[in-house]
Amino acid sequence: MRTTLAAVLTVAVASAVLPSAAAPPLDAREALPARVQRIVLHTLGNPSYGRPEIRFSFFPPQRTQALWKRGFGAHWIVWTDGSIWPRRLSAGPPSWRPLSFEGATAGERLRLAWEAAPVYSHLHNGNSPSVGIELAHSGRQGDAFPAEQVQSTAWLVRTLLEMSGGRLGAGSVFGHKDLDRRPAYLRLRCARAGCPVFVDGEGRAYRRRVDPPEALFAGLARYGLAVPRPRGGDDDLARAERLPPGERPSVASGVRSGDASE
Repeated sequence: MRTTLAAVLTVAVASAVLPSAAAPPLDAREALPARVQRIVLHTLGNPSYGRPEIRFSFFPPQRTQALWKRGFGAHWIVWTDGSIWPRRLSAGPPSWRPLSFEGATAGERLRLAWEAAPVYSHLHNGNSPSVGIELAHSGRQGDAFPAEQVQSTAWLVRTLLEMSGGRLGAGSVFGHKDLDRRPAYLRLRCARAGCPVFVDGEGRAYRRRVDPPEALFAGLARYGLAVPRPRGGDDDLARAERLPPGERPSVASGVRSGDASE
């Protein structure tokens, strides 16, 4: 039988009212799953080298989640208005908002722990030890992140860090581009050294993942979440943005040394 969030909340409330030796303590239920070692930030929009008609575009959360296959996707989407759309849906509304940005309630921590429990496919070779957060955004450097969206994201990440009980800190927060440095392969079925990749006019391979823009991390810092960042974090994104609208880049076999890594 499928366990719903409502059922988990009901059991937790009952345990708080009528303690049971068999029930785990509430603080354990509110903890971030022990498997999680990284929090990964994504944007829905991307360069889409092979389909320039949808380059740097994104869809609303419900449409996005409907496109995700079983087991695929990030754990949460943060919409432009700051609402949080979990991948693991309960019987209730498809989205929710923090009650207060000053801190999370026990119920909110319980909800997040439940939503973070599954392993979803959002990061190449890194799904089991991570959770993913997608921001509804084009992925372009010049497109602003709405304040409501950044505030909710900062609250969400900060709460997850607190739920780790000190296991994770700001250095455990990464951008998708930090952890997936593969070149932009023409076909995912051939994604290894020597396979065709999209290249620029100089024959340099484009990066497959260039999200999120560094503006997101600057925004998070304004809400008290300072994530360490390397210099030049938007360099590969800038290269992708220079592609003319509607143009599909050239393809070449292999990758020039130093341009991209697996």
